[in-house]
Amino acid sequence: MGCFQRRRVITPADIDELDHVNNVVWLGFAVELAMAHSASLGLDMPAYRRIGCVWVARRHEIEYLRSAVLGDEIVEQTWVVQMRAARSIRRARFLAADGRELVHCRMEWAFVDLGSLRPRRVPPEVLERFTPIPDENA
Repeated sequence: MGCFQRRRVITPADIDELDHVNNVVWLGFAVELAMAHSASLGLDMPAYRRIGCVWVARRHEIEYLRSAVLGDEIVEQTWVVQMRAARSIRRARFLAADGRELVHCRMEWAFVDLGSLRPRRVPPEVLERFTPIPDENA
């Protein structure tokens, strides 16, 4: 599976004092979306525990283009751009109902051993579940 997509409705918990989705909430959306994508491929937390490794965030870059407000329905999209050795690069994009881009992200993840938290090469049983969609900025 390449691009993973789902919808979300903005709730009161997502809104800040400026009456729009707070920047920290967007980061949470991006992380939740990455986890949902992985789980949709059969790689939820229990699966990673069986493997003995898990993905941890190394870096997030977020560009905010437009606001979302209470009650807005947004489209969330994410995909893996690159996966090799112990690293993954992932993109996420959040769109308004009319298709206009609200926010986009570039995320780097490290695959680490659950015991030592040291990087570990991504095993074939994880690699084979993801279909990277390369881009020019990987």
